[in-house]
Amino acid sequence: MSRNPPICRVWLLYLALPLTAMAQAPDPRLDELRKEAAQLKITIADQERRIAELERMVKALQLVAAPVVTAIPAPMPPWHLAPNWIRVKPGMSEAQVVEILGPPTSVDSIVDVRTLFYQPNSHATTSLDGTVTLTDDRVTALAPPAF
Repeated sequence: MSRNPPICRVWLLYLALPLTAMAQAPDPRLDELRKEAAQLKITIADQERRIAELERMVKALQLVAAPVVTAIPAPMPPWHLAPNWIRVKPGMSEAQVVEILGPPTSVDSIVDVRTLFYQPNSHATTSLDGTVTLTDDRVTALAPPAF
């Protein structure tokens, strides 16, 4: 009986020796994986920071570029201004009238007589109405709005 215990101890020591050696010598592949994982964490943190910065920039640009409907009034048509009607004279061509008053809201043509109507649209708050009559492409009559 006394001989068996020393042999068992030897065998246990023989079996435990490789386990001890493995615990002391790190696997180079494991170290490489740890380095790669650390580098990936750094890269992800950098990407998250850059994405957050880009999102802030996009929001700022959207605020700047957002249309401000109430701040920009609709342009007034040239025919809404009395001085423009004074500039229209008999004998002018339709092109000259349109250059001064802008395009008419509607036109009525009968043979060689054209009537250019300047009237507000249905959404307008004004009741200005004016007409220009042309015969053979020359102003023959003018009825400016009552300003």
